[in-house]
Amino acid sequence: MKLLTALALCVAVAATQDKDRDAAPQLGRIAGTVTAGGGGPPMKGVEIHVNRNTPQAKMAVTDQQGSYVIRDVAPGELRITANAPDASGGIGFGPNANRLVTLGPGQELTGVDFHMVIQGRISGKVVDQNREPVVGLAVFLVAREYSHGALRAVFASVGNTDDQGEYRIQRVPPERAYTVLATRARRGLPAISDSPLDPELRLPAVVPTYYPNARSIEGAEALVLRPGEQREGVDIRLTRSAAFCLDGVLEGSSGPGALGFNISATQPASGTSGEGGFYTVTPGGTSGPDGKVRICDLHSGEYELSVSESNRGGMSGRAQFGATILTIGDRDVAGVSVGLRPRIAVAGEVVFDGPAPDPPFSATLRLSVQAITRTERGSTQVSIPSEFTFEGGLPMDEYGLNISGVPAGVYVNDVTYGDRSILYQTLRVGSALGNAGLRIILGRDGGTIDTRVASKDGNPVADCTVVILPATADNEAVFAAALKTGKTGQTGAWSSPTLAPGKYFVLAASETVDRSPETIGKLWRARNRGEAVELAPNGKASATLSAKSLE
Repeated sequence: MKLLTALALCVAVAATQDKDRDAAPQLGRIAGTVTAGGGGPPMKGVEIHVNRNTPQAKMAVTDQQGSYVIRDVAPGELRITANAPDASGGIGFGPNANRLVTLGPGQELTGVDFHMVIQGRISGKVVDQNREPVVGLAVFLVAREYSHGALRAVFASVGNTDDQGEYRIQRVPPERAYTVLATRARRGLPAISDSPLDPELRLPAVVPTYYPNARSIEGAEALVLRPGEQREGVDIRLTRSAAFCLDGVLEGSSGPGALGFNISATQPASGTSGEGGFYTVTPGGTSGPDGKVRICDLHSGEYELSVSESNRGGMSGRAQFGATILTIGDRDVAGVSVGLRPRIAVAGEVVFDGPAPDPPFSATLRLSVQAITRTERGSTQVSIPSEFTFEGGLPMDEYGLNISGVPAGVYVNDVTYGDRSILYQTLRVGSALGNAGLRIILGRDGGTIDTRVASKDGNPVADCTVVILPATADNEAVFAAALKTGKTGQTGAWSSPTLAPGKYFVLAASETVDRSPETIGKLWRARNRGEAVELAPNGKASATLSAKSLE
């Protein structure tokens, strides 16, 4: 009897194990290679991660041939990331890339390849009018990029001249245009400069000079590096000019007082470009108790003079802020007055263009603002539809507004502030009249465009950039803000987010797509060569493409 009981128990355990084995997902395998972009060699020692920082994470490292294999991977939609070691000798991370793939149960997915973008380097020397080296200058990499309805010039990286006047700028992204700017590196400024009152007795001012010797970005020579290129001999001959001063008074809520101030040229400025941002400290100081400032050693040009008061009690950001734009021509400027302005309450609502859905959405939108040239930020989450406010308000400044969390089947139809559309423009806090607020208008009649990119032989092309271009944009700035991009998966397919009804041009690009004026100009000229798609309300369209050069 005991023997029969034991046998029955063993049979039951075996059946349970078989059932658990059948229920467990069949694990798969992912394999591929990593090479340097632009037809470069295989890359050894690159870390390949599957769903990094999750319980399902897996990892492998490429061998001498740049090959990798990741085994025992759970099926599903996976994010594969490749992180290469830094080979430039600098501090930080090396090239990286990522892909989204779908792995079936028990599937052996091959050809998940990465072509890493290898960044370059720019080096040169800065000399004065006598061709003597200039020590201690900041040499900036400057990017021009469309952002929130305008073409802006922003800092992208920096190097400094050594005791021989030589500099290096590391990690320069290839295949897009940059200019190089040499300028005096200053941080602290006295409230009252001791520069002579007589302009004839002052030392010449350093004029920010673009490579090779231009005083403006319009006259600069743009540089485009190949992947991994080390461009040498980018020498700059520095320009000097007469030095000017400005006198002014800084005022707080109770009149003139000791306040923080900063002054810098309006362009280039700190800000975002590409997939990152670069922010640098602008020259500044603190005024005396009478609020008076005398700032000297300025060249002719346009400046922003700002004044701020930091929050107390551990709060981040600025309690109050004020700024003015001023132009220095061929003489000193006197009588400048800049006052603090309190933070402005910014509230609004999220509404639908038409009737609200029934049942209502359970999703929430995240609204984020980032000052265009400063690090001031704010965010809030809001139900759909409902009212919202940015807690604590925002300083009067110019911001980029980002809206995320838009649910499937919905698109942002318009954004208004003070009854003026800012869908493709900046949010200028304080510019609305009266109590007019921010209004996010969502549309529910949009559609999607399904794309597939194939080679000449009909094979799917993975990791290819698809660009959806609006046909109604009337200038390049709006065009840059409205276009949508995506990457094809291993089947060569990519589906757009929900788009407003209307006409679009769709194309697959064989090169990097960014929002530099050079790339946007190419897309603008090439838009009619894309496949025309008319997207009906609540419709779905499709396009089969082949990757082409934008030229």
